[in-house]
Amino acid sequence: MPSGDGGAGPFRHDDLVHRRTRPWTGSVHALLSALQSHDFTNAPLSAGYDATWERVSFLPGETGDLDENAAMRSMTALRSAARLLRRYHDCTALFMRPLLEDQTWQLPPRLPFEVICHGDFAPYNVVLNRDEVTDIIDFETAHPGPRCWDLAYAIYRWAPLSAGVAIKDLGELDTQIHRTRIFLDAYGLPAKERTALPGMIIDRLNALVGFMESEAANGVERYRRNIEEGHDHVYRRDVAYIGEHREEITAGLVK
Repeated sequence: MPSGDGGAGPFRHDDLVHRRTRPWTGSVHALLSALQSHDFTNAPLSAGYDATWERVSFLPGETGDLDENAAMRSMTALRSAARLLRRYHDCTALFMRPLLEDQTWQLPPRLPFEVICHGDFAPYNVVLNRDEVTDIIDFETAHPGPRCWDLAYAIYRWAPLSAGVAIKDLGELDTQIHRTRIFLDAYGLPAKERTALPGMIIDRLNALVGFMESEAANGVERYRRNIEEGHDHVYRRDVAYIGEHREEITAGLVK
């Protein structure tokens, strides 16, 4: 999901990644510092920020979306991504309360506040080493919310639960449901909490479309361009796809 940088980054210089400072930069760096202080070492280190640029450590390895990186489509990557997301959530639950006070986030916080959602836990925002997902990057869309709100978007991207998948062997609904169940098993989500996920994915995508439209109307160039290129239509198509197959998806998650 776009971060609204307006094409001004990020870029790497030596061992640091630079990005334009945004209103939520302080909150992101507070999150990264809290993760480090709680021994979560699978995220970039904050290297500070000023009025123009923020800097975080570079994490070596592969990245890329499912259609770009065959290793990212593997079951090893799928399971290790889910386990890493669970560890991240569990860690943020330990220090979340202080981050709820006087912080600015790019995406609106959502009740109930259980964790600090990554907000865009997708294959293009993790780092792969020897087929294992080892690190999480790009915390620009982090915000307080429920675990399943973050899981919903993660499933959408990792299954992927989408009507327009052109990747060989990932376009069939049965395969997408199977990958979703594997992700949830590796995350450790109880069966009783899974039935709400299809509806939550729909809500998450609708919220994303609403956010994009609002930002575009406020003159944010990147979102205006996203709307112009039809990104909102892709999300609406997938909302219809998940809604059409909602019962089948729900049944498949609790087998």
